Amino acid sequence: MTQLCRLGLAISFGILVGCGEGSDGTSLAGGPQPDASAVLPGAAEKRSMDCSKDSWVAGTVEWCQGRLTYYDYVYDDYGADSGLISPAPTVLNVLNRGGESGLPFANTPGLLSPTAGDDRYPPELLNTADLVKLHVEQVDGVVRIEAEVNTLFNPDDAILGVALDFDPEQSTGGGHWGRVNVSSEGWDQVYFQDRGAPETNTLLLEIPLPHSDVWRLQAVVAQADGTVMNVAFRGVNEEASADASPEQISPGAGNWWEDRQAEALGRGDISAFGIQIRNRDFLVGRTQTGELSAGFHQRVYTSDYPLGEGVAIPAIEGRDGGGIFCGQSFNYLGKYQPYGIYVPESAIEGDAKPGMMVVMHGCQANHSSQINQANMQQRFGDAFNRILVAPLGRGPFGFYTGPSERDVLDAMEDVQDTYAVDSTKVFASGYSMGGYGALHFATSYPDRFAGLVNWVGYTGDLLNTPELTPVVDDLLTTAKDELLSPVLGEILGSLADAEEGFENALDFVGNLRHVPGAHLYAGADELVHVNQALAIAQRLAAEESLEYHVYLHPMAEHLTFLLLDDWRKEAHLSANWVREENPVRVTYTFDPTFDYPEMDIKHDSAYWISELVARNRARAQVDLSASGCESIAEQSSAQVTGGLDPLPWSGLKGSITEIPGPATSALVGTLQNVARARIDVEATCLADMPIYYRVESDGAATIEFSDGRVLSVAEGIQEGVL
Repeated sequence: MTQLCRLGLAISFGILVGCGEGSDGTSLAGGPQPDASAVLPGAAEKRSMDCSKDSWVAGTVEWCQGRLTYYDYVYDDYGADSGLISPAPTVLNVLNRGGESGLPFANTPGLLSPTAGDDRYPPELLNTADLVKLHVEQVDGVVRIEAEVNTLFNPDDAILGVALDFDPEQSTGGGHWGRVNVSSEGWDQVYFQDRGAPETNTLLLEIPLPHSDVWRLQAVVAQADGTVMNVAFRGVNEEASADASPEQISPGAGNWWEDRQAEALGRGDISAFGIQIRNRDFLVGRTQTGELSAGFHQRVYTSDYPLGEGVAIPAIEGRDGGGIFCGQSFNYLGKYQPYGIYVPESAIEGDAKPGMMVVMHGCQANHSSQINQANMQQRFGDAFNRILVAPLGRGPFGFYTGPSERDVLDAMEDVQDTYAVDSTKVFASGYSMGGYGALHFATSYPDRFAGLVNWVGYTGDLLNTPELTPVVDDLLTTAKDELLSPVLGEILGSLADAEEGFENALDFVGNLRHVPGAHLYAGADELVHVNQALAIAQRLAAEESLEYHVYLHPMAEHLTFLLLDDWRKEAHLSANWVREENPVRVTYTFDPTFDYPEMDIKHDSAYWISELVARNRARAQVDLSASGCESIAEQSSAQVTGGLDPLPWSGLKGSITEIPGPATSALVGTLQNVARARIDVEATCLADMPIYYRVESDGAATIEFSDGRVLSVAEGIQEGVL
């Protein structure tokens, strides 16, 4: 009877393996078979401990208590490279981008963020074969292989395919996988799962434990028609090599860390991608974490603020402005968000803590743009021991406010939690739209940054102009308000009207009192016109005590700096910038209009001033000096500069000389539209000291001190001792 039961169990198991459970677990091809004495797949129990991580270097493999996890790249599911010219899916490789612009063959929204792979999804099923994690574990003689994908709308959206090679030398077996359109060498058994769980975005395969002690595993995720979009076990050195022309239009080069995948799928052979597994690793509870490594990588973090699921083309429109050209919108919605990172060797092997430089991409670009260029990596990363961080910003049109701003903050936090970053050497930078992002971050969070680099940055209003003479200014204002704004508003939306959309960065440059900056503009810029360069130069010069250098290159256009990949003078300028921690004087302009409390974004603090509240929901400013630690006298100067690298330029440089003085235990300054503020007495050396105050306010305000003292201010000038 016992033998009969065993025979029945073996026959039942053979039927499940050969025909699938419903449509599950179909096995193809011959060769040595797994051990059929294991229990039925349905008897496997889930582990009680979750070994998953919330962030990772993409391509990493780790073991945790006998469970293997492969952590994949995100938004890298573009299948095979079809070459420069092919009958399908696109006629030319250059047509596989620009989906937000309505290009019919696009598989990515931005014009300057191409994919290496050329396969596309049906419009309603975008991103449904994007592998995020692959878990492999052994439970009671059954190997459980669970794939988590980024998006799964319906149970039958995707197919998980795995191939097992019981002879890891790949000397026998192999060929086409059958159910999905891919081949590899050496495999002996393949399995497929075409039914997933949309509530968890997972597909689960349960197969018998291979009889051989060492075996090789390969895995892919395909669309329902068998088109393979994503391949597992590609390692941490996958490529995103489309750095500039001609790579931006070359086949096999993309910006999504899938170049090697696309090339292999284009050949139809993924033999290079797989992992060897020893059964002993399951039994002994192997634990091995991935080591941090230098180089250009993608990292992924788990967001607490998802916007939905999958990829949206067309995008979700943002709150801060629309328009046909680069209006704010968000394409990448899910909880798993990637960012580009370049880690210099010195950050891993050196004794000194590395700095961090946030590099925000421009409109139409993505999180590998700019930091995948060799000289950018060398001159800002290697030369100064800085980790370069490029957030995706929820897509090519996020403009670094709201959800896009949240993404940058979370990417920064992930880097600082993972690497031993020197918090006094954190920098904001960006190109075009990213230049606006650098201005926005440096002015909104000045106490976080040692400096900023702004390449051809949008200033918040395309019609920002320098002040000339009263008559000319009146003529320009009339022309702008009555002629240009109505016309451009139809095309550009709030890009041409800061009152209805993005904050005008020029109104906040006073916040850069302790944040030096390099601002590079192009005289022949077709997008960020020279009027914006002149306007920001004039506004910086008009503010008190700012350290800056504005460079205007008459012969350059919008993309010149990217194409030249030079970066020398701005890198050199930033070499010795260090974050100011507790300055004597704090000037901070804020506007609650641009807060996103639902995403925990409030611009209400700087240095030793916090919990700022505006009296009216409009722009407000606090400008206070606390001389409990020391007093400072400042001398400002400005000079005209010029040079030839990488093209001829003329510039304006502002410098500050600080003259330290004695501590006076005083608090002086002004409040504009401020209802409440809190002051840290420890940071200002005012603890246990009488505070001599002289504060001028345009209305009633309350200043709370961290030691419990409270100063109530009425309209006008208030003086006294607290």
